[in-house]
Amino acid sequence: MKMQSEDDEEEEDVKPLNMSGRRSAPGDGSKVPQKKVKLAAAKDIEDDDDEEEDDEEYRKHVELEARGPYAAHNEYFCGPANATPYVFSMSLLKSSGSKNKRKIADEHRNFQEKWELEYFCCEVKNKIICLICNDAISVPKLYNINRHYEQHKSKYDHYEGLMRQEKLKELKLGLNKQQFVVTKVSQESEAAVHASYVLSELIAKHSKPFTEGGFIKECLIKAAEIICPGNVKSFQRISLSRNTVAERVTDLADNLSIQIKEKSSSFEAFSIACDESTDIGGVAQLAVFLRACDTDFNIFEELLELVPMHNTSTGQDIFNCVCKLLQKYNLPLSKLTSVATDGAPSMTGNNGFVELLQKQQSEIYDGSKIHHTHCIIHQEVLCTKVINMENVLTSIKKIINFLKSRNLNQRQFSAFLSELDSEYSSLSYTEVRWLSCSKVLKQFWDLKEEICQFLITKNQDTSLFFDTTWLQDLSFMVDITKHLHDLNLKLQGRDEIITNMCDQVKAFKCKLVLWEKQLKNEDLTHFPTCNMNKSSLGESASYQKYAEKILSLRTEFETRFADFKFLEDKFSLFSSVFSINIDLVPSEMQMEVIEIQCDSNLKAKFSEVGVPEFYKYLPARFENTRKFAYEIISMFGSTYLCEQLFTVMKGNKSPVRSRISDVHLGSVLKVITANKISPEVGKIVAEKRCQVSGRKH
Repeated sequence: MKMQSEDDEEEEDVKPLNMSGRRSAPGDGSKVPQKKVKLAAAKDIEDDDDEEEDDEEYRKHVELEARGPYAAHNEYFCGPANATPYVFSMSLLKSSGSKNKRKIADEHRNFQEKWELEYFCCEVKNKIICLICNDAISVPKLYNINRHYEQHKSKYDHYEGLMRQEKLKELKLGLNKQQFVVTKVSQESEAAVHASYVLSELIAKHSKPFTEGGFIKECLIKAAEIICPGNVKSFQRISLSRNTVAERVTDLADNLSIQIKEKSSSFEAFSIACDESTDIGGVAQLAVFLRACDTDFNIFEELLELVPMHNTSTGQDIFNCVCKLLQKYNLPLSKLTSVATDGAPSMTGNNGFVELLQKQQSEIYDGSKIHHTHCIIHQEVLCTKVINMENVLTSIKKIINFLKSRNLNQRQFSAFLSELDSEYSSLSYTEVRWLSCSKVLKQFWDLKEEICQFLITKNQDTSLFFDTTWLQDLSFMVDITKHLHDLNLKLQGRDEIITNMCDQVKAFKCKLVLWEKQLKNEDLTHFPTCNMNKSSLGESASYQKYAEKILSLRTEFETRFADFKFLEDKFSLFSSVFSINIDLVPSEMQMEVIEIQCDSNLKAKFSEVGVPEFYKYLPARFENTRKFAYEIISMFGSTYLCEQLFTVMKGNKSPVRSRISDVHLGSVLKVITANKISPEVGKIVAEKRCQVSGRKH
């Protein structure tokens, strides 16, 4: 319906309504002349015109009230007593059943600056705030603002001119101070919660009990009292109670899980490493690590979860746990390339975890098979057992136990070494770790004369120290364990590419071939301890017999690492894509590899950055080659991360902390092992309802 302008003076006849709400028929009622009513729709006019009409409407309303309580009624509802009321324009008054109802936001009302001085109000975040009582005026309309001001008019209407302007400034300043205090308290509360999360993360990463939070808070408050006494309350607001720290660590671990789940959609390929160990409480703990490669060839090595197994830990149990984890983190079996485990029967035996997982994938994805990797580090340690020189280790163990089993002997031996200005203060021995064996043998060899002298003072048998055959065995063990120790260290660490690990093993097998030849010829170039012993014993000492030990070690390496022979062609293609024989390349990749080998720019980039960085620069059109690289990069070569995790687990769930729950233990270990993904503390705090600590210290 068209609006009537203010200049129109014409009157229209409007058919009256009967009691049923319908139009009366002609002749049923007398016609009522229409009175001019000023109507305005804000969506159809400019904002300034709207404000002027609001002022006009307000002035008209005031005049009608002054004329009497029924003036407004007579003005808008005129005619005989039985006449039908005048019908308002539909542009302003709509029926109750209309779907298009007017909204305040559609009227585009603007707050006018002159209202600040006239009615002591201001606009804050699209709301009209009364500066006197700080109440919000819902509708930014002159009538509503004036009606609200009426209740304060008697107290503030006497302010005029300059005094009114100063009063306005005073009220505005008070509102700003109030808002600043509220904002400051909110910021301080948020900062206290943020600090609580950061400190809780440090407590977890350093394997400290949750109760250490109270001690840390006490230290912070004492330091604040000395350095910044005015800010002591800020430190008192930090909540670090035992339950709070436990909750914070759980939140951090949950955030890490959410991030992994969010990133899983970008993973092109992934592999898992699984191992199982028993904690101090006798609970079997299954560690499952993820190694994934995303579209940009970024490597992610993260702990999925530490799963407690309170009942049996068979291959079926492990399989069920792993499948639930893969489903939880949205990791499809189609992208699973390999599984790394140790040689336990529950992992690799009949109906073991690996066999069940391979069967599951082949059934779902048409015969595809997951590659199983037996931990390279574990196999390397097993290879060392063939050396079989227990006569040396047993004798050394017996001597060390004598020196360390009694406190008196230990103190006297340490004092004896101190008197001789020895570089060692004591001896240590750990039978579990081969690396420790290498260190102990080296220490024992360097201190053999001092140990012999001390045993003489204790009336102990020292005939071994004069047995040339035993000394030869000891010197050989010192050198060969040192070489194995170096290999073990090269195989350890995070983000190791499996091709590099296999290259280290391959290089060591070549070294064994060389050492075997040299020992047969009495060449001790790479056995410095043997060379030193031979120099002291003379030409009578022969080391040719140890060539057989090297041969048996090399044979064991060839046998245990035979599985990697099936992957040698793939590893060669990955590491030497520009020099590999094209006949050894899979048929679906041959065309792409030829193009890569003939691209001078890619060849220059390969020489510059090497593997695996080169594949980040490989264009997307080489789809099959990129997919092949994803699979190789994502493969686990060992369960080193699992072994490292179990070491940390024993430090967190120890005899003095054996009651830590499985949930809290898993959360702590997840925070400790976080690698490329860090907890989003800021995001966690933003989602929290910040509440400061009520404890005072």
